[in-house]
Amino acid sequence: MSKYLIIYANPRHDGHGGYLLEQVEKGFENYGADFETIDLYRIGYDPVLKETELYSTGNRHIDAQNLLFQEKIKTASSLLFIYPTWWQAPPAMLKGFIDRVFTSGFSFTYAYGLPVGLLKNKKAAAFTSSGSPSFYQFFTGNPALKVLLKYTLAFSGMRTRGYALGRASSLETNKKELEDIAKRIVKYLL
Repeated sequence: MSKYLIIYANPRHDGHGGYLLEQVEKGFENYGADFETIDLYRIGYDPVLKETELYSTGNRHIDAQNLLFQEKIKTASSLLFIYPTWWQAPPAMLKGFIDRVFTSGFSFTYAYGLPVGLLKNKKAAAFTSSGSPSFYQFFTGNPALKVLLKYTLAFSGMRTRGYALGRASSLETNKKELEDIAKRIVKYLL
């Protein structure tokens, strides 16, 4: 049976990200899907990379919590990341999670100087919202999605798809669009 893992990296639950999370969880429940949500802010995740974890200098320590997250990622068939865009980037909480969990030897390695993704046969999706107008994403190419989807998850071997909502200032006016996005995400990940 397939397992689905949601990584939620937003300190709020009463905004766009929280509403999308609620809709995706309902969608998974409607299909009887086996899923788990890791809420990085609620668990008080420490995003700060320690010197002992800095693999580029030969240190390879991975603490027990991050080993558990690696196991959850390894056993999941699909992953979903939900986070806001701040200053054209994901929040530091999510960046720290990536730095500490998606380590060499777990998510990628190098063979003959070329990167090899170790998390093949998985799908990943990401949803981000921002208060900026949607046309701004056209000019920037949405770096908050690109850095996660292309340069981390696809680099790790996953097939990826991104979803974004600009002008995310009023939840009431965006609920229908968020419900549609949630349906598309669930359909893609299943």
